[in-house]
Amino acid sequence: MAESAAARVAAYTADAVRAAEAPLLAEGRPLMRWAARALAGVAIAELRVAPGAVLVLAGAGDNGGDALFAAADLVAVADRVDVVLVRDRVHREALDTAVAAGARVVSVSEASTHVDEYALVLDGILGIGRLADRRLRGSARALVERLLGLANRPRVIAVDVPSGLDPDDGTADAVILPADVTVTFGALKAGLVRGRGPQLAGRVHLVDLGLEPYLRRAHPAVTAAVEVVREDPRTRA
Repeated sequence: MAESAAARVAAYTADAVRAAEAPLLAEGRPLMRWAARALAGVAIAELRVAPGAVLVLAGAGDNGGDALFAAADLVAVADRVDVVLVRDRVHREALDTAVAAGARVVSVSEASTHVDEYALVLDGILGIGRLADRRLRGSARALVERLLGLANRPRVIAVDVPSGLDPDDGTADAVILPADVTVTFGALKAGLVRGRGPQLAGRVHLVDLGLEPYLRRAHPAVTAAVEVVREDPRTRA
């Protein structure tokens, strides 16, 4: 069961989180499946309040995989689930799982044409991987600009961090999709509580992936008094 907490929370750099994940991944722990399960749970709760179609923006990295695995679970509750692949590369297993469940892959052009029909958007374009320039580009930027131009925007769930937000310092350029909810995995990212992070992240759900013993080896980048909703998908069947 999710529970709210309003206290000072430790937030970490992307490097610290990746280092904490590494031993669990080496052990074969299904971190992506756990993350996607929690993400889908949050999205299903949103759809219960405001039913409709879902648009999944999937990038090439792990956040795109998280979004696609979650998309498979949303097919049963959404009017439809459309997936836009904003890069040529994709997490193939996650995409195959989403499509097998009934999600459909659509072009940027088709999604743009029907963008006002979506009740919910999963923003899985960019994550916390090392990038010299985090600005959205190409089709991803065009589609986000289209969403930003809507008078009545769909609800937005950011996958780990809003795409384009620096996970360490919270900087971002003008073309970034503000989230109503951010579902962040393993640890609170420093960029969610620094810079533009607080105004772009919305309500933050912190998903416990079992990183705590390894995070103790890292010094938090910052601690912040922030309300988070804690989720533990490992306890669910």
